[in-house]
Amino acid sequence: MSGDPYAGIPFPDEEPAPPDNGPGRGAEAPPLADAPAGVDADGVLPSVEELVLEHDDDLKQLSANVDGLTELVGNLLRNPPQEQPAPWNWKELNGPGAAALLTELRTWVDWYNDRYGVAAESRIPGCWYRHGPVVEELTGVWIAWRAAYYGHKTPNDAPAYWHERILWPTINRIKKGTWGLSACNPAHKDPRPKNEPPTDDGFAAFLGDMKSEQPSPPATT
Repeated sequence: MSGDPYAGIPFPDEEPAPPDNGPGRGAEAPPLADAPAGVDADGVLPSVEELVLEHDDDLKQLSANVDGLTELVGNLLRNPPQEQPAPWNWKELNGPGAAALLTELRTWVDWYNDRYGVAAESRIPGCWYRHGPVVEELTGVWIAWRAAYYGHKTPNDAPAYWHERILWPTINRIKKGTWGLSACNPAHKDPRPKNEPPTDDGFAAFLGDMKSEQPSPPATT
């Protein structure tokens, strides 16, 4: 029996002694936490070559998807869907869209008058925007002008063609036609007939007769 009655009792600031695991036994290592993504259970990072090989198929598929999307966009730009109206299709425009297009057209008409309107016969009267047919004609001239003067890097005859076949024939039509601007001198005059509907009341009956017609029998030989 030991002569010290307090042997084996730790002092208040002393940590308890670790348990004796027997000879040759050390403390057990703490369990390894879950390895981060890309690290194996032994904590070893994969090499660059392994990463490239692992994701090679994904990269090839992504590249194929990008190439396919690029081709699709190119086809749409070259050949837009037939059911999609052109941005200058007045029939499909109203409200802000129509106002925006008319503003662009006005900018071009003002430029035209400054550039070409050196005489009365070549100048577009200021009331042009009040005439639907004239707006349609000038829209066509403007769009053709853009096609002739934009997007080209080598010389071609598009500007000459635009002047000879599009600009001057159109100006002649809208200036001399009774449906156009011929009466707008010195002030605007609406050439449309008054109180006349676009289509008369006989259309419904005419359409009914057309629907009731029987198809003709095939010709016999």
